[in-house]
Amino acid sequence: MRFLSLALLLLVAPAASAQFAIGGQIGDPTGLSLKFGGGPGALLVAVGWDLDGFDRVAAEGHYVLRTRPLQGTRTARLFYGPGVFVHAREEAEDDIGVSLGVGLEGDLSPDFELYGLLSPRLQLVDETDFDLGGGLGLRLRL
Repeated sequence: MRFLSLALLLLVAPAASAQFAIGGQIGDPTGLSLKFGGGPGALLVAVGWDLDGFDRVAAEGHYVLRTRPLQGTRTARLFYGPGVFVHAREEAEDDIGVSLGVGLEGDLSPDFELYGLLSPRLQLVDETDFDLGGGLGLRLRL
């Protein structure tokens, strides 16, 4: 099952992109946040651990299907798109499923972006379940 989890994570691995951002996220998962690309077509990846315990490593990736500027702001945008997640546990089967990422992001400066993401999840493997994830984060554009 570990191989399947790795294979799913590699499916959301990004193609080379001229735009790249790295940062941190607090939520589910808490950890590293990566963004490849910008606007529609960007790939958002979060890898980390769950705040409820450190026995689970989690990875979640979303393809940004659409972005929309918020009226009355210069740099805030709404975004959404489909995704996948993998939760690997030490002493249990991996949880694998699909998700929908919906969030807001805004530029703090030309180099930094702040974001919030809400991610309803439908777990398909090891059992069928519904969960809610997401987080708040800050990324540095490189």
